[in-house]
Amino acid sequence: MKKKKKVLLIVAGVLFVLMIAAYAANALHFRRHFYSDTTINGIDCTEMTADQVKEILAEKTQEYVLTLKKMDGTSETLQASQLGLVFRDDQAVDQHLKEQNSWLWIVEMFREKEHELQVSVEFDQAMLEAAVDGLACMQEGNYTPPQDAAIGDTENGYMVVAEVEGSQLNRDLVLETVQNAVLAGQAEVDLAASGCYLKPSVYQDDEALNARVAQLNQLVAANLTIDFGSGRVETVNGALLKTWVTQDESGNDIIDPGKITEYVASLAEKYDTKGKTHSFRTTGGSTVSLSAGDYGWEMDQATTAQSLTEAIAAGNQGAFEVTYSYSARSRETNDIGNSYVEISIDKQTMWCYVDGELLVETPVVTGCVNNGTETPRGGVWKVKGRRTDYTMKGKVDPATGQPSYLQFVNYWIPYSEDLTIGLHDLTSRSAFGGNIYITNGSHGCVNTPLDAVRQIFEVVSYGFPVIVY
Repeated sequence: MKKKKKVLLIVAGVLFVLMIAAYAANALHFRRHFYSDTTINGIDCTEMTADQVKEILAEKTQEYVLTLKKMDGTSETLQASQLGLVFRDDQAVDQHLKEQNSWLWIVEMFREKEHELQVSVEFDQAMLEAAVDGLACMQEGNYTPPQDAAIGDTENGYMVVAEVEGSQLNRDLVLETVQNAVLAGQAEVDLAASGCYLKPSVYQDDEALNARVAQLNQLVAANLTIDFGSGRVETVNGALLKTWVTQDESGNDIIDPGKITEYVASLAEKYDTKGKTHSFRTTGGSTVSLSAGDYGWEMDQATTAQSLTEAIAAGNQGAFEVTYSYSARSRETNDIGNSYVEISIDKQTMWCYVDGELLVETPVVTGCVNNGTETPRGGVWKVKGRRTDYTMKGKVDPATGQPSYLQFVNYWIPYSEDLTIGLHDLTSRSAFGGNIYITNGSHGCVNTPLDAVRQIFEVVSYGFPVIVY
């Protein structure tokens, strides 16, 4: 009985040793092989060695595709072959295998074991850059560059033009994003969410931009009308003022003073009549050109420019009055108007019209032809004043110190620039008109019958036009 028991113990011992040996053999096996139901990055690694797993990972690396999602919802892809992408063995798979407790194989082999491994890869920098540069979205013509919000024009002022976001990518950021995605094994990158698109630097709500637009609109806010008569109206408004905006040495927006001066000068050139030829229709029905005389409008350009500068700065609205150095009786195209004295040298006749009605028609005697004291003709002059009971004096003779003549007149109406020629009576004359002026004419004045000059004296005043032809 004891012998039989001993045999059983020996058999049991042998079986136990065999079992231990078998367990140890499996433990040694699982030191080099992964357990059943082990997955790494979705790869079934059952009974695989680390090298076998790495071979598969290397193969998977060549299948890598990175999808680049663009802001318009479309996408482009970059493949491993374009990037020169290869698997880099960083011993991470080996480390996973080492962390597998092979002595607990009898327990672990029946459990699912999923592992996510950060696969190490390497890429060719030059190939990656070439691949990115070759993307359709990187090609000029396929994208819209961003545009800053800016100052735009309206009909009479300025406005803020909104920025354009555009669709142009920042190459450096795209390269950085792609590199990081490749190294991290990402399958997709949203370029917009990753901040890869270039952005405007100034947006429409920019305080400085809006402040400048407000200031510019204030600069060009004036709306002035200048009436030169006969429907001739000039307007100084935002549309014109915008062309005068410039910047001073400090970079501040201003209205260019030089432009105002030039503008006033152009108005003077266009509308001044003093010193320019007047076209006049005579009582006889003919038309004469009158280029002499001092009658007409002449703008005081300096004063007008200063006044205009102040009106623009104040943003004035409405009528603006020009300042004149010389003025005429009418602001219409025909600035002579319909009240004037008309003298025909050839006909030795003078007419005086008031508001278009003939007041006086009279024969006269003008400057003596034979003595060379002819009355200047071919111009329009203006009355310089009027006197009664006036003694006219000729030029002083240097030898005697006395005037060449003294002549008392009842009415004196000078009109020449030097006040030496005018209309006056000469009671010593018994006849007027005809050819008297050729041999017995005046010293240059217009001798007029007393009653006629009295009527004219009563209606003329300073600036009344006198036409001589």
